[in-house]
Amino acid sequence: MIHPATELRFISEEIGYGVFAREPIPRGTILWVLCRLDMIFTPKEVAAFPPPYQPVLEQYSYIDAEGRVILCWDHGRYVNHSCEPAMLAVGGDFEIAVRDIAADEQVTCEYGHLNLIEPMACRCGAPRCRGLVASGDVLTLWPDLDRRTAIALPNARKVLQPLLPFARDASQFWDWVDGRARPPSHRDYHAAARRSATG
Repeated sequence: MIHPATELRFISEEIGYGVFAREPIPRGTILWVLCRLDMIFTPKEVAAFPPPYQPVLEQYSYIDAEGRVILCWDHGRYVNHSCEPAMLAVGGDFEIAVRDIAADEQVTCEYGHLNLIEPMACRCGAPRCRGLVASGDVLTLWPDLDRRTAIALPNARKVLQPLLPFARDASQFWDWVDGRARPPSHRDYHAAARRSATG
């Protein structure tokens, strides 16, 4: 579920739609949670969908670290990538603002940890745009992503969190924020790395 202070806007024919902030959103705000309305499929279930569904799933879903295919039920599925994203993942079920987001600014995330099947050309326009986004990017970017998330997390207690009631495990989020547990590293989101680490 995407934050209620966001809306879907058309960007261009090439990019399509994106998610934008309707009002300022401060750093530390949960911008997305994996909620009970989001659809979770196994690879076998995805393969069983009729052919017309396959391009839809390829475009609008992502693969989590366990290899499951996640399709967001709301306009969260239209969040675009940026090489300097406005939000980053904390565990597999949360994305938080890693900097203050201005009204009318596009809300972006890091596709490098979404286990892309094929590399994707990037035209995000960020000063440090990689030009190409691939699944393995997170294996080199994780120290910076972890640092940015760690800086943003303490702000979570200082801002409103309207998405928290929809989280599958809100107590886990607070354990990370309050230092009772260490948040997972971004490298843990890489499905191949997770499989090799577990056996």
